[in-house]
Parts: sequence; structure tokens; C-alpha cells
Amino acid sequence: PDGEAKVVDDEVVFPNGSVVSPDGRTLVVAETFAARLTAFTIDDDGTLSDRRVFAALPDRAPDGICLDADGGIWVADFAGSACVRVVEGGEVTDVVETGRGCFAAMLGGPDRRTLFLMVADAFSGDAIGRHSAAIETLEVDVPGAGWP
Repeated sequence: PDGEAKVVDDEVVFPNGSVVSPDGRTLVVAETFAARLTAFTIDDDGTLSDRRVFAALPDRAPDGICLDADGGIWVADFAGSACVRVVEGGEVTDVVETGRGCFAAMLGGPDRRTLFLMVADAFSGDAIGRHSAAIETLEVDVPGAGWP
């Protein structure tokens, strides 16, 4: 069923945000409960192969993600109240403290250098009646790339 964790290769995974590289050959998925970004090769027939860890993110809860033109991925971290930029291998290059849960990140604007962050004090049923959600923005050096 939608929205539930799955067991794959004896691991519990909860796929969340995803991006496709500009060349259409790589899919990266945020796995919230596994605290990592996982990459797959997109084969010519659209199937996925070569599953690998793009970045392990201990102590983070990856949610929505977006890709930049240098191959970095901005990761919304709802549990850590931040959005972090990570490169393949796991190095965190930038941290934006949000002070509350960060659930989605997207690079947009005219030059795709505006980082949009969806933040809130709570999620799911805990958010009912709180009216704390907001979209925060900041400018970054590297523009967005890939899909979405």
C-alpha cells in the first residue's frame, strides 16, 4: 500500500523524494527510515539496476530532495530541522538550519538558484490546527538541474 515502509533485501525502506539526473540515466531516492540516498541506473528500457548508496546520512531523516548542476543534492531533513546539501559519497557541504521540520526542497526561480524549503512544526495528524507551515527561500550559488 502507498505510504508504507517496504522490506527490500532484508532492509526496511521508506522511499520519499526522488530526482532524475539531467541525462536521464540516474535516479536518486531519499530513504527516510534508512537515513540515506540511494541511486539506481536507469536502463534503456526504463528498468532500474545497479542499486548503490549515493550518500549515507546518519542522524538525518531525508525527505524531499532536489538536484543541482554540480551533482549535489539538497535534502530536506524533517527530524533535524534543517536542509543539507550533500555530494556523492556523503560529504555534507552546506547546512541550512530551519528551526523546525523541513519536508521538501526545490531549486527554482528564473535562474533555478532560489532554494524553496517547505517547513512546519509538525507533520501528519500532529499538524492539524497548528497552521505553522511556511515556505522559506534563500539564494544559492549552484542552480538546479535534472527532474523534477
